[in-house]
Amino acid sequence: MPTFEKTRSMPVSADELYRWHMQPGAFDALIPPWQNVEVLERPDMLEEGARLVMKIYFLGPIGMQWVALHRDFIEGRQFVDEQLEGPFAEWVHTHRFEPESETSSVLHDHVEYEPPMGALGRTLGRPVIERMLDRMFEYRHDTTETSLRGEGHPPAP
Repeated sequence: MPTFEKTRSMPVSADELYRWHMQPGAFDALIPPWQNVEVLERPDMLEEGARLVMKIYFLGPIGMQWVALHRDFIEGRQFVDEQLEGPFAEWVHTHRFEPESETSSVLHDHVEYEPPMGALGRTLGRPVIERMLDRMFEYRHDTTETSLRGEGHPPAP
């Protein structure tokens, strides 16, 4: 199964970085402005078994529902989003928050995915998916770092 990874050093402890991601508005803050996403159902808090339901629009009004299950929480260190329904044949996104020092950490996003349409999707879709993921996670890491440095807006509830 293909994997995608993105890491960045962040100016806060791993615990602080984890708490930032647990805030109610964190997901919304991390949606790039070029992605048209409508949240249909969200959990009151991120915890084991919580679900996020959204609609991702690809071409104008044409979209697809994406249902993500949150699991494998390790306080201050990680959580996982697994696609139950959506555009990929499989999608498992592990968010890891690794201590680097007392005042810094590494944000590590690890995505295991299987494109739709089997071998054809793997052959033709993988380069497009890799570019899309790289751009999206670059935005997410920039947004997270800017907010943590107090230069941007914190996630709104």
